[in-house]
Amino acid sequence: MKLFFAPQTRAVSSRWALEELAVPHELVQLKFPEELVHPELRAANPLGQVPTLVDGDQVVTESSAIALYLADRFPAAGLAPAQDRRHEYYQWAFFVGAAMEPHLLEYFLQTVRFSEAERDSARAASAKEKFERVLQIVNHHLADRQYLLGDQFSMVDVILGSLLGWASMLKLLDGFEHVGAYYKRIYSRPAFQKAAA
Repeated sequence: MKLFFAPQTRAVSSRWALEELAVPHELVQLKFPEELVHPELRAANPLGQVPTLVDGDQVVTESSAIALYLADRFPAAGLAPAQDRRHEYYQWAFFVGAAMEPHLLEYFLQTVRFSEAERDSARAASAKEKFERVLQIVNHHLADRQYLLGDQFSMVDVILGSLLGWASMLKLLDGFEHVGAYYKRIYSRPAFQKAAA
């Protein structure tokens, strides 16, 4: 199993997933973005994007898809719930990507990535307000549980946790007590510490 990886990208989430499972894997570390023309990466993923996971003949791209694939690939680790909880598990995985990440990305673009001349303060403020509205839903959900699905850590915690790391860097977690406690709890996990090193 091989993971094409670049630090400070979504690939950290995939590396974290692998570390949670403690499965042997080869890490192909690339500099972003200049080394994404790596021929072996391009052969596996013509878009030249990280993360890209190669598992025998199977190629999986997109960090959330990789996380869910790995949880199913190694069921003994218990990071995917029983069938009767799968609807909630998948709902959270897609919620992070569809309801949270677009607003966070827009805020990042308007406050960090774009040049001063390109930034739009109204769009930044709107993205922040929308992200915080969605984050309040997560905050309320975490008020009486340790993890998204209850008291047991699962792969959707890797997916959400990776996004929260980005939000924390942008100082968007202040005032969300339960999210803040959750963030500290999952980032103290040895697997995350190893993945982020």
